[in-house]
Amino acid sequence: MSHFETPLRGGPIRFERDVHTAVWGEEEWLISARPGSPGVIAGGGGETLLDVAPDFPLLIKRIRAEKRLSVQVHPDTAAAAAGGEPKAEMWCILSAGPIFAGFKPGTTRRDVMKALDSGTLESLLVRIETRPGECYFIPGGMVHSIGEGTSVYEVQQSSDTTFRLYDWGRNGSDGKPRPLHVAEAFRSLDVGLPPPLPQDSVRCPYFSFSKSAAGGVAASEKWRAVYVPATGDSFLLPPGPGVEVRERFFLTTT
Repeated sequence: MSHFETPLRGGPIRFERDVHTAVWGEEEWLISARPGSPGVIAGGGGETLLDVAPDFPLLIKRIRAEKRLSVQVHPDTAAAAAGGEPKAEMWCILSAGPIFAGFKPGTTRRDVMKALDSGTLESLLVRIETRPGECYFIPGGMVHSIGEGTSVYEVQQSSDTTFRLYDWGRNGSDGKPRPLHVAEAFRSLDVGLPPPLPQDSVRCPYFSFSKSAAGGVAASEKWRAVYVPATGDSFLLPPGPGVEVRERFFLTTT
């Protein structure tokens, strides 16, 4: 942490834009210490968050879904022992649209496999029509997808493990069906997880998320990520002093 003492005397850490495109839309990695795409510190001479905080535990994104994302599953800590990294995540809705999260009551693993074979998996998924500002927690093991036209602010464990269970029968940019990971997804899948309910904030073992009116971010011994929906501004505060924010903001703490 001492590495931050000098560069941060001038203010919070801000990052250069890092936009990833996909067949369904785009996601901007706002705060990342992932080796494949670490956040480059603005004005930092090429230094990244991975350089100064390689163990930063979260990956924070802004996702704009022009089309549906694949139906996918991430492992929880127990399932990750068989391969991959655990990932729990949450979404705060920026632009309303549908999401899919969890299975309808009574769905069995056999039902899921039969629906995959017949191309009818959508009939088993819980579809939620969202509203801006609603938050949804997606634990490891829960089947999920972000629907067309939906934009979210996503906070997740720092993991890039995604097992694609179903992709709506579409092709990738090369004109071929994108690979599925059915066996891996089934190892992680928990069909009994109840669908998420809309919340105003999220607290889990990996992070906490809340929405605040304009004002101060208190000093803390924890990392704090700030996002201002009105402007799209995003920055990271290391353990230490707080800061004043002039607009309504989202606050995530590790």
